Amino acid sequence: MTRTAKTIKHSGWILIFAGLILVAIPDQVMLFFWKDIVARYWLRTLGYFMFIEGIISYKSSFYDIDGLYRWIINYRLLQPAFFITILIIDFANPGLMLYSTIELILGVYSFLAFKQENY
Repeated sequence: MTRTAKTIKHSGWILIFAGLILVAIPDQVMLFFWKDIVARYWLRTLGYFMFIEGIISYKSSFYDIDGLYRWIINYRLLQPAFFITILIIDFANPGLMLYSTIELILGVYSFLAFKQENY
């Protein structure tokens, strides 16, 4: 398994864990990260998508597909720009930046491993 695949696998586990937490105990997460009330179904929906993204990342790490890794890395590096934009125009809650920050850190981690292997 390449180093990039290992970073994608590690990030998959982190996203699976974070997604399950959001699905299982959204109220406790809401109290910790959000200033105002957010409907539980939105937190559970976010948790579900984090979980699915984690499963895709984890499973893809076993197949060593560089093209898919590039898509995952690009998605993770560009996603914070989207969340910052919707936060600035007041369509999002600042607590959502937790997910965006996790994605940015995981994206940089995978990007550095990918660059080291391919250049």
